[in-house]
Amino acid sequence: MFFLLLGGVALLFGARTAIEGYQATRWPSAKGRIVMSKVTELRTSQNIRVARLCVDLDYLYMVGDTIYEGHRLNSGWRCFASEDRVKEIMASYPVGKEVAVRYNPKNPSISMLEPGLNWTAFLLLGVGVINLSVAWPLMRRRR
Repeated sequence: MFFLLLGGVALLFGARTAIEGYQATRWPSAKGRIVMSKVTELRTSQNIRVARLCVDLDYLYMVGDTIYEGHRLNSGWRCFASEDRVKEIMASYPVGKEVAVRYNPKNPSISMLEPGLNWTAFLLLGVGVINLSVAWPLMRRRR
C-alpha cells in the first residue's frame, strides 16, 4: 500500500510540474528586475543539511498597473546538487539584472524565469513509475 500511495503522489506531482513547465513556455512575458539573488543550504531545525545548494531569487515585474514579486526560477525545485549549475544560475541572475519573466495570464502572480521541462518533473515521474511497478505485483499477490 505504501508503494502504491508514494507512486501515485509522485506521479501526480511529476505530471503537475511537467504540465506547468510546458504551459509556461506559452505564457506572456513581462520585463522584470532581479532584486535579490543568493545561495543557501537547506537545513532542518537541528542544523542538518537537507540539500546541498539552494538558489533564492526575488524579482519584481509589472503586469498592467500592478507590480508583482516572484521567486521561482522554474516549475521545479530550487535546490541543486551541482555546484557548477548553481554558479551558472547566479551568474545569469545577478542583482539589478533586467530579466524576462513569464507569468500565468490567468493569475499574473504566478511566474517563473526559466519555463519548460526540468529535472524535477522527470525525477518525480520516475519515482512514481518505479513505485507503481513495485506496488502492482504486490497488490496482485495479496488477492
